[in-house]
Amino acid sequence: MLFVRFTDVPDTRIQNYERLTFAEAVIATHELHQARTEEGTNCSGDFRLFDQKDELLYRGTFTFGTGGTYPNLYHQVKDRVQRIRTKKEDNAKKMWLLDEIEAETPDDYKRQSVKPITTVSSTYQSRLTRLQRRLIYGAATAGILFTSLFTATQWFIDKEAHAEQVTGGEQVWLDAYDQALQGQESSLIDLLERKDRSEEEDSLLVDLYLAEREDQKALELTDDPILIETKLAGLDLSDKERLERLQDFQASHPTDEGAFDIAVLERDHETVAKADNVEWTAPRVSAKVITYLFLGDIESANEWASKTNDPAAQVKIDKYQDITATINGLNEKLKKTSSKDTSAREKIQATIAAEEVNLDTILYSD
Repeated sequence: MLFVRFTDVPDTRIQNYERLTFAEAVIATHELHQARTEEGTNCSGDFRLFDQKDELLYRGTFTFGTGGTYPNLYHQVKDRVQRIRTKKEDNAKKMWLLDEIEAETPDDYKRQSVKPITTVSSTYQSRLTRLQRRLIYGAATAGILFTSLFTATQWFIDKEAHAEQVTGGEQVWLDAYDQALQGQESSLIDLLERKDRSEEEDSLLVDLYLAEREDQKALELTDDPILIETKLAGLDLSDKERLERLQDFQASHPTDEGAFDIAVLERDHETVAKADNVEWTAPRVSAKVITYLFLGDIESANEWASKTNDPAAQVKIDKYQDITATINGLNEKLKKTSSKDTSAREKIQATIAAEEVNLDTILYSD
């Protein structure tokens, strides 16, 4: 059986960090996607797909509502997994996963029901649909902040919505966006650098610079080291890569925010706990909550959780307390179990080890 955990979904109709069966996750995403579409709004959140042993099988981002490509999680996972290139020895696992999602998804939710974009001329239809899909689901190069990219692309789509034919200049822009989404940002950067830009386009150019590791150029465009550092901290990179980028930037442009974000990645709980003079973004508040949980200071964790509208912070605290109570109870049970009853002790110890893994997941699932 497969299980799903969502994180960073801002809509409370899906509970972050709750362990859902794959079928439950499919139904939940279908219903929220439909509701958001009817409301004319959208939001997105990350998800992780596990097997029954809690082994991570797949991770991604799902977009609900307007602009979303998939009606529910089944269609996204099936589409994305089918297109993953695997080594021959890993192909069996890929096929097993596809079989599992097929078996666990209710038939009614397997029908594709997404409406195509009808405002774009037929010349652009297939290409712009692909462009939006890549924007929303993260197939673009790591580091581009997709909100800015989507805004800029939507502007382009609206501009061309009633065009009867493609001009040479317009095709250049469309090609540049398409190339950027495949990890080749240079053409789009060049076009943006040579034109009078709006604020949205400036923001897009900053994100493209960061994707190209041109942190200094991004800073020169904004003259705001805290903004650039915050964007660096939010890049979709491994913890190691993100830490290296932050350390390099902090060496030449030190900020309190940089020191804080580096301490978070280094799990320097003492520094994180002491920090008070930084710009408090949602991820930094969440880091405070996690730090106080790690230190066992539930009161302070609750205090910081109250500073954010994100219900996931309180959910994290509640789950941490539940698991901690379970571990404490198991330890007491272990103390009372005879040393001669080896089998019983081993079962209790195995359960404790599993709960400790769950505790680590609660603390570092972001």
